[in-house]
Amino acid sequence: MSYFKQGRGFAYPDYEPQWPPEPPFELLSVRARVKVDLENRSIEGSAVNVFRALDGIDVLQLHARDMDIRSVRVDGAVAKYFYDGDVLEVHLPRSYQRGEAFEVQVDYRAVRPKAGVWFVPTDVEGPARLAYTQGQPEDTRFWLPTYDYPNRKTTVELTVIAPSGLQVVANGTLTSKRVEGGLSEWVFRLDSRIPTYLIAFAVGDFTVVEESFDGVLLQYVVPRGREADIERSFRYTKEMIRFFEDFTGVKYPYPKYAQVCVDEFVAGGMENASVTILTSATLHDEKAHVDYRSEPLVSHELAHQWFGDLVTCRDWSHLWLNESFATLMEALWRRRELGEDEFVYDLIGMLDSYLGEYERYSRPIVTRTYRYAEELFDAHSYPKGALVLWTLMNLVGEQVFRRGVNLYLTRRREDNADTDDLRKAMEEASGRRLDWFFEQFVQNSGHPSLTVSWKWSEKEGLLELRVSQSQGEDSLPRYMLTLEVEFVGDGWKIRRAFEISEKSHYFPVKLPSQPKAVCVDPDFKLFKALSLDVGPEELVNIIRNCGKLYPRVVAVRELGKKGGARHVDELGKVLLDEAEFWGLRAEAADALRRIGGDSAARLLLDSLATVKHPRVRRAVVRALSGFRGDRFGKALAEVLRNPEESYYVRAEAAIAVAKTRYSQAFEELKKALEYPSHNHVIAASALEGLGLLGTEEALEVILPYTEPEKPLQLRTAALRALGYFAPSPRVLDVLEQASRSQHPHIRTAVVVAATRSLSPRYLGILEALRGDVSGSVARRARDAIEQIKKSMERGEEYRKLREELDKLAEEERRLAERVEKLEKRGA
Repeated sequence: MSYFKQGRGFAYPDYEPQWPPEPPFELLSVRARVKVDLENRSIEGSAVNVFRALDGIDVLQLHARDMDIRSVRVDGAVAKYFYDGDVLEVHLPRSYQRGEAFEVQVDYRAVRPKAGVWFVPTDVEGPARLAYTQGQPEDTRFWLPTYDYPNRKTTVELTVIAPSGLQVVANGTLTSKRVEGGLSEWVFRLDSRIPTYLIAFAVGDFTVVEESFDGVLLQYVVPRGREADIERSFRYTKEMIRFFEDFTGVKYPYPKYAQVCVDEFVAGGMENASVTILTSATLHDEKAHVDYRSEPLVSHELAHQWFGDLVTCRDWSHLWLNESFATLMEALWRRRELGEDEFVYDLIGMLDSYLGEYERYSRPIVTRTYRYAEELFDAHSYPKGALVLWTLMNLVGEQVFRRGVNLYLTRRREDNADTDDLRKAMEEASGRRLDWFFEQFVQNSGHPSLTVSWKWSEKEGLLELRVSQSQGEDSLPRYMLTLEVEFVGDGWKIRRAFEISEKSHYFPVKLPSQPKAVCVDPDFKLFKALSLDVGPEELVNIIRNCGKLYPRVVAVRELGKKGGARHVDELGKVLLDEAEFWGLRAEAADALRRIGGDSAARLLLDSLATVKHPRVRRAVVRALSGFRGDRFGKALAEVLRNPEESYYVRAEAAIAVAKTRYSQAFEELKKALEYPSHNHVIAASALEGLGLLGTEEALEVILPYTEPEKPLQLRTAALRALGYFAPSPRVLDVLEQASRSQHPHIRTAVVVAATRSLSPRYLGILEALRGDVSGSVARRARDAIEQIKKSMERGEEYRKLREELDKLAEEERRLAERVEKLEKRGA
């Protein structure tokens, strides 16, 4: 395996390669008994880990973070141990030889853990009303002493003791339940082998709705009172299971699939084996359903039951095997449910997400150079990897790809895998070598960037097609690619595949007549950035005549950069055509914003009266935020006030009202804080809008929303909005207090505020967060520190330049005075 391009901006100079631990044992089973104390926000437990020695072993290390260790026993006998608050070193009574099994029992207590198990509400004093776990990547160690790394898998038996009257869900089958003295004891067992980061439970006042599908128990677990929302969020669960089984050729691997919605979840969803935990924000009412869907989240986490749970990445450097597959399967379900255009537009969104991250840094999809595992949960592991898998599927063919997936899953079932395991499965299924493909797209940073142009030669009767590779220095200089192009003429279509391997290519293409449109990669089969080096009229021809979505989106975006007032009507036709796919219409709205001018502004304003699709309306509102003045602000304020509009259109309008600098923006946004909406999305956007106003009266409205009693969504929005204001002692104090929050979303909001401000007065807060228990928060804090320091350097450079300019101006003044004196003498 060769590594050539390691990327830029991702790894700091002090980063070193991370290699997985290789302990001298197998983890055969974990049996844990935990008492969940909501009153004191603590866990009291006894964990029995059963090991089998792989080599002679007399000392064993378990991961156990910030626990009170009560006792340690090995095979029932009291054992000596050393504990430093992070690692529990157990001294075995003798040396266990290869093949010998032994068990280690640890009795312990964990009070107010910093991660791993979460008590809700998070930052409010007093008893919690629910508790849930989140183990990925390495946080199970905060509530369960065990081996906490993905390269050992185990069966699980989990006994949870909780207050009677509450529901408990956990991995596997409920084998028994009994009530005694105001407490209930729930015993769950999963005989499949899973990594310990997937061991999970949730305790709370839930409603549980059950049904069966092909012998699998399906559970929908929601906060009591949200039963009516179950159907909207989870109605396709059975069809998704059937689709993923058909695609992979592997049956759903567990006896149960529970989907548990919890408040203040620290992630969007977590694919714990047989018991996915999700944010309760995915539950939504009928009004939200017009432009909010749970299916992307639900399908993604379900796909992980195969990719990540059944087969688990050997270590975090191969995380993409979990996340890229889940992201691709999510998109393939979208194609199955909603059709080709929705699927392709989802792929385009993936590319946009990756390219947005690429502006900040690049890295190989598989890399060992990182500090925190959380750093790898990024757009390289999710959308970029998914696009690479999609490209591979198109290279070998879908049926071959599915056979390769089946080989990969069946051979590594209930085991670990690395990227070579996937490559070998795909090579066997396809009968071709694929090392070059994985080296290009997985082991190297960057991506191909193609510039395509063409010119028709009437004399020769051929089209001169030129393709050049224009990627940056952090990418390979040349990629091997197959690029399809469809040529559309009067009554004919011709599709050709061109092999790309050099920096530039010239392809003469004989055609029946001059084509009306040239459609590059019409089905978006290839992962790449694409630029069309053609004029606006060619772009208009693509929009009019290409039958596929991807070339039209590329053309609309290019027209937004190259077009002018004379192209506004053409884009308006797309925007106003209710029969057009909504994504293309949204792209047209953004292109009109880019072109700007009075004609584009009028068209966008007028479209508010006719455009009906909520996602297109959101795009129109967002586009109007690029214009300034009360006529725009007034129209957007009407959208914001209108209860007939969707929640998300109104939320977009809240931010847009502020951006237009509308004279009545403060009053409108203050009122918007009271508008009810799904996930408080309107009020959260109103807080962002108030932040954009940046006035003292806006600050006074925002500050009360930073209090711990406020809903998490509003509190994070308010804290982020503080980044728009000068770092006064009052603002600094609020953010410093928030930086000590238990919830990582709150601490992340503090980092966002500091990054927006770029004031050196935040450096103290950020330095403290560099040591955060969350690797994600720690990395963000370090990035913010670097941005502030660079801003200070630019400020110092500006000051020095200003001084030099002042000196030059002074010298010029003195020279002018001397010249004037000389002229007077001469006179």
